[in-house]
Amino acid sequence: MATDHGEWLERGEIYALGALDGQELNEFELHLASGCPICAACVRETRETLTLLHRSLPPEMPPNAVKSRILERITPAVARQTEQTKASWFTWNWLGIGIGAFATAIVAIVLTSNLKHTQNELERVKAQLAIAQNQAATKDEQLQLLSSPEIRLVELKGLDAAPAAQGKFFWNPVLRRGFFIARGLPQTPADKAYELWGITGNEPVAVGIFTVDEKGQARINMPPLAQEKSFDKFAVTIEPAPGVVKPTGPMVLLGNV
Repeated sequence: MATDHGEWLERGEIYALGALDGQELNEFELHLASGCPICAACVRETRETLTLLHRSLPPEMPPNAVKSRILERITPAVARQTEQTKASWFTWNWLGIGIGAFATAIVAIVLTSNLKHTQNELERVKAQLAIAQNQAATKDEQLQLLSSPEIRLVELKGLDAAPAAQGKFFWNPVLRRGFFIARGLPQTPADKAYELWGITGNEPVAVGIFTVDEKGQARINMPPLAQEKSFDKFAVTIEPAPGVVKPTGPMVLLGNV
């Protein structure tokens, strides 16, 4: 059974084409039934793209044999007409040619517009698929980190600068990396950001910087640390936006390992 979400998305495109069968079809339909929004969007958007491509195809021209039979029926009638009728026919013929050329130009413009629209839709779908794949990869990475037996949960509590704030840091001391969740923090000015620190005794080490959304929340994958130190505390301070080597601002969160 597929475990990588990129493989689910590949199956989703094949499923939308109606070419998925056997065990893979059963597995993918069970996956869709589980309520995966990413794969459901993939199938829907792939089908929409196929519909746009079908609509953009040019109409087929009639076979030469059909055109020949039509001309055979028209020619005798034309030969029996008078000179005046011929002149009138030529007038209408030229008018018809002009109208036909104009109609052909209109059709060409419409087809070109449809093709451009279809290409734009394809690019939009590709971009959305890339975002979904990146999100799926990030979630898989988080699951691997959180399911590791070495993971440690550090709960950080708000201090005087933000008493209602809370933080949870899932720290893997073996991989030297972690996943941080914060809530209840006030938004910082544009030139400020929050910085997470690992503390050994009285020596802080910068772990990463982050900002919060309008709800005061943040979910951050912290990159691996180069320093091989054991931390007994983690803290969050307010610092200049690029981050600093040593803390200079007020501490808002603190927790023991």
